[in-house]
Amino acid sequence: MKMRSFRYLIGEGIKNVWANRLMSLASIGVLVACMLITGVAVTLTVNIDESLGDLEQQNVVMVYFGDEQNPTDSGAKLTDDEAKALTKDKIAKLDNVAKAEFISREDGLDGLLSDMGDENNALFDFVSEDNPLPNAARVQFKDLSQFDKTVKAIEKVEGVKNVRHQRELAEKIVGIRKTVNAGSIGIVALLLVIAFVIVCNTIRITMYNRKLEISIMKAVGATDRFIRFPFMVEGITLGILASAFTTGLLYAIYRVAITYIEQTMTGFVAIPFRDLVLPLFALFALIGVTVGLFGSSIVISKYLRKEGSEFRAL
Repeated sequence: MKMRSFRYLIGEGIKNVWANRLMSLASIGVLVACMLITGVAVTLTVNIDESLGDLEQQNVVMVYFGDEQNPTDSGAKLTDDEAKALTKDKIAKLDNVAKAEFISREDGLDGLLSDMGDENNALFDFVSEDNPLPNAARVQFKDLSQFDKTVKAIEKVEGVKNVRHQRELAEKIVGIRKTVNAGSIGIVALLLVIAFVIVCNTIRITMYNRKLEISIMKAVGATDRFIRFPFMVEGITLGILASAFTTGLLYAIYRVAITYIEQTMTGFVAIPFRDLVLPLFALFALIGVTVGLFGSSIVISKYLRKEGSEFRAL
């Protein structure tokens, strides 16, 4: 296709948007509504996922090693250096372990005394000389869905006496994440179908208004690609305009909503919109362009398969 023809066809596609401005406006409005709900679902999912990530970091597993006072069931009695090496060389290298931090018996006692407060420290003066706490390791997982598997792997490590964990919290976090992700995917899929139908109807009406012109073009030898191109440009243009409007509207809604939530929920910190704007615009543009491109292509192809020289209704 020559550059001159290419520019002409792009211009025709853009003019079609203006020529059918009422339907174009309706299509953009519906696309914006669909994309806006999608954007709300995405931003909500991202913020929930971020909050769940913080909970995952707090949901640590405590691993206690056998020692002289508390040997393992197999009789293992690790020294401080052996327990530290075991944390670094064995536990930290397990597949699903994100971080393994060794805590000596002395550090464990200091942490306990600190948690109890200065007024209660006198009650524990007698343990300073004979510390009953074992060496331990604080372990964080990469993926809580593999919680049980990883705990069993840690328990099998020679020298580990027992593992203390919060399995119920891990299950709740995984369940919430799966529910939110599944819900978001379902909403996005449904809205894509709705947007696809709307764009198809807009292109169909445009084509209906130009069916005689299309038939004449077919009669004089215009190729299907030449006829199809302006309609595809029209669909893509509608998608891009809708994505731009949606991004701006979502920014305003996000600022108001997050300001209110942060004032209401102490400790909640939302992801800044500047970190989301480019991915969201890219998502909206991809949705708009894909729906517009395929919607227009399917509709015009369906018509072009008919005999273009005949005056037929769609």
